[in-house]
Amino acid sequence: MSVDGLIAPVSEKRRLYLRAMVAAALGMTAAAHGATPDAANRASRRIIVLNWDLTEMLLSLGVTPVGVPAPAWYVSSVVEPPLPPGVVDVGLLFQPNYDLLYELRPDLLVITPAHASVRASFERIAPTLTLGAYTMDPQPYRAMRGEAMTLARHLGVEAKAEALLNATTGVLAQSRATLDAATPTGGYPAVYVAQLVDDRHLRVFGTGSMFDEILQTLGLRNAAVTALERGSNGAGLGGSAYIVELDRLAAAPDARILWIGSGAPGNLAGLQRNPVWRQLPFSQAGRTATLPVISATGALISVQRFARAVANAMQSSHVI
Repeated sequence: MSVDGLIAPVSEKRRLYLRAMVAAALGMTAAAHGATPDAANRASRRIIVLNWDLTEMLLSLGVTPVGVPAPAWYVSSVVEPPLPPGVVDVGLLFQPNYDLLYELRPDLLVITPAHASVRASFERIAPTLTLGAYTMDPQPYRAMRGEAMTLARHLGVEAKAEALLNATTGVLAQSRATLDAATPTGGYPAVYVAQLVDDRHLRVFGTGSMFDEILQTLGLRNAAVTALERGSNGAGLGGSAYIVELDRLAAAPDARILWIGSGAPGNLAGLQRNPVWRQLPFSQAGRTATLPVISATGALISVQRFARAVANAMQSSHVI
């Protein structure tokens, strides 16, 4: 494999260090699949993924990547499936360490459409597959199902993908049934799905977001769509997610808020001290619930986690 002009010369000490990392990674990957390193090589499972949501997709198919960018960010922002220890940190999402990519000798590089300008560089290292367009699809859940099967075909794990798709369908159906069985008189209130940015601003998720599509599947109304995007109180907003000031939430005063995670340390405490927040009806007990950290652009496991979390929160007296 020629990489002339792509990878700068490295010192012998650096090369030995990289080879040690590669050896450890290969052993980890083999162990994850219950095989020796040679058997793992034959299974073509040395995969590097340059995106955290696609890392989730790979793990959900029972395959452990040999390398991902900044693994700690996956652990904190995607969470599940758990990332096994020993996965190599290959650098930044859009500035990976090309020396290390080459030394890891991947069978496959998985990238996103945002990597299009450097795809040719990756193809000089290994066969390259572009996924992740589902995050920009008007129906991301439907689109991610297709991408999961595409990845599974590349790996020869179609049965795993079929099981995952069926399990996700089942979780959505069960979550909908749970909500239907506990429907309060007059139905459920509309909900904002939001993340705290700071003590004055929120990121809310609207049309085209995975969260909105799953709310619809569960039979719930998204307050961001019905109030903010349609401009019932001022100019409408657009996009699958957007930043708003606290007072914009008053466009749907009867709604509830489902927080995705609790935001940066101190944000919730700062919110409680904010006089604008304290004047809003959402500051009253029972008007909000905090869900686990779930990636807004995550794959099928994120869909399952969100559906379960919403069903649990909405049937609780603390939110209804």
